[in-house]
Amino acid sequence: MRKYLGIVTVSILFSQILSPAHASLNAPINLENPRVVPIFGQPIGMVAPAAGWSGYLYSPRIIFSAAHSNYKFDNNGNRILSEPALITVGRPNSAASVQTGRVKVIKTFVGNFRAGKSAGALDDFIVYVLEKDLAAIQPANLLTPDISKVLVATKAEVMFHGYGEYRDRCGPGQVNPCKKDFQNPNHTTSELPRVSKLNLAAGSDASLLDAQLIEDLKNEILVLNPAGCPGDSGGPITTVYKGAPIYLGQGLDGGNFYACGASPASKNDPRAFGYFSPVYKHLDLIKAAEDYIKANPATTSKSTITCIKGKLEKKVTGTNPKCPAGFKKK
Repeated sequence: MRKYLGIVTVSILFSQILSPAHASLNAPINLENPRVVPIFGQPIGMVAPAAGWSGYLYSPRIIFSAAHSNYKFDNNGNRILSEPALITVGRPNSAASVQTGRVKVIKTFVGNFRAGKSAGALDDFIVYVLEKDLAAIQPANLLTPDISKVLVATKAEVMFHGYGEYRDRCGPGQVNPCKKDFQNPNHTTSELPRVSKLNLAAGSDASLLDAQLIEDLKNEILVLNPAGCPGDSGGPITTVYKGAPIYLGQGLDGGNFYACGASPASKNDPRAFGYFSPVYKHLDLIKAAEDYIKANPATTSKSTITCIKGKLEKKVTGTNPKCPAGFKKK
């Protein structure tokens, strides 16, 4: 957790707190978005009991998430790579304890992720490429600058999805920030994705921020009544526009809000603010990921079946082996 010029700013990571995400206390389970995924980071050979952070399945092999889950800043604001040795992604809406179906991340693309002068992380966005398809799904609809203007002007309601903590870390008599107790079930991330409903902020709402924050956040999108918990980082911000679901950006950064007891901020602090980097600023990263996929086809596993025809027996090997005409699977 780091303080910038008197503004307490937090981001919710899988193992540390740097700058905040979303979901909020007592957020309800929601499985309606078919693209919310749990993300796991641990040394090869170890099994994570719960999701470390959250993400969004853009297309079969592309995941959007939070850059701060892979990078941190030193005391001088320099970006340092600090990602786990192995990152895997679970199937959409799968329980965090389910190990089957997870796919390995083999490539990442990050842009101008950096620390602001007064805000925390800016351009907090990263694209993962998976080893193979996670699910059969068409590319998602993405926010555009024109749509953004409409949604911001109307303070549109948006949804924050994630696998983060959803209960208060702090017990009776404790003063936040409260240290995470990995043995306490109240401190674990959610088994299933949860959702919170927030609203985008119009330009007039920026008057609540100081001049440096306004400058830092001029290319980000502000969010009213922010709320966040550890583990939600990278989870999608979505809404419905003209009858179709649309992806706006990942996770939520901000300051002065109560992050399930993980930050020093008081509940319902009137100075609380939230923001995120809109996806249309990162189309170059998505294009780079798509080009990488074209040059690196998905790995496929082969299997062998035994086919019989009377006393004849034949083995067939392939990615989806089938018995030849006249034979049946043994």
